[in-house]
Amino acid sequence: MIFIVIVILLIVAVLASFGISFYMFLKDHQRAKAATFERPLTVPDIPSYQLSSWIDDEIAARKLYRKPDISAAELAAELGISERRLKRAINNAYNKTVSDYLDDRRIQAACRLLREPSEMTPDKISHESGFASQAAFHAAFKSAMGQTPGQYRNMTRRQN
Repeated sequence: MIFIVIVILLIVAVLASFGISFYMFLKDHQRAKAATFERPLTVPDIPSYQLSSWIDDEIAARKLYRKPDISAAELAAELGISERRLKRAINNAYNKTVSDYLDDRRIQAACRLLREPSEMTPDKISHESGFASQAAFHAAFKSAMGQTPGQYRNMTRRQN
């Protein structure tokens, strides 16, 4: 009789532990299934330490630097983030204002165009790079590179 009671208690204990294990398995399965249908990552979800890299990629891909008179507010709206977050990310990553950062991007674009073998005019290069005028392009380029766009073009062509 005691033997039967012990066997029944063992069976009840095994069934109870199986039931608890199965219940926990179902809960984990439901959580995993729900996680696969979460909303996609959006701009506000991007962590601060990755934001400047994301901004760089977006500005380059969409060539937003080519808009000559784009303000920080307009750029932030284009990127879908707040102006404050944009300014903070650029300042933290590059220690620059948004305007200075965009001018650097424009100079980089101009340098790429000047290294190409085409004979684009300085006016066309300034326009393609996002400068408001050829004079603004010339002044910014000389300030950043220490030489005129023509001198830069000649130097890079001699090296190639």
